Amino acid sequence: MKQYIGSQVSLARRRAQLTQEQVAEQIQRTVEAVSNIERGKSLPTLVTLTRLAKVLKIPLRDFFPDEQYDTGKSAKRMKLEQQLALIGADLSDTDLELAIRQLEAFLEAPRPQTSRRK
Repeated sequence: MKQYIGSQVSLARRRAQLTQEQVAEQIQRTVEAVSNIERGKSLPTLVTLTRLAKVLKIPLRDFFPDEQYDTGKSAKRMKLEQQLALIGADLSDTDLELAIRQLEAFLEAPRPQTSRRK
């Protein structure tokens, strides 16, 4: 859970184009505390999450996984998915549609079975 919440905080902060320092100041926490949350080293309190949601302009529920959350994801996998989400967030609708079509074509291309995640 700490990893998931941390990755969501990091993603939201980067989408808001804020530094850890800026967020820390606005939520009245240290930069180290924000860093520890984002790296999944500490679990923020509800008060801190509420402040983060306000500063990052997202609903509080966005920090929590839905019922389909895969608890077996590695930290690397979560980071890669976060990077993909950040890239997608910066694309226009047309470019995002193109990127999705390219990814779908990539998934359909023949390659060794071990490289596909099910």
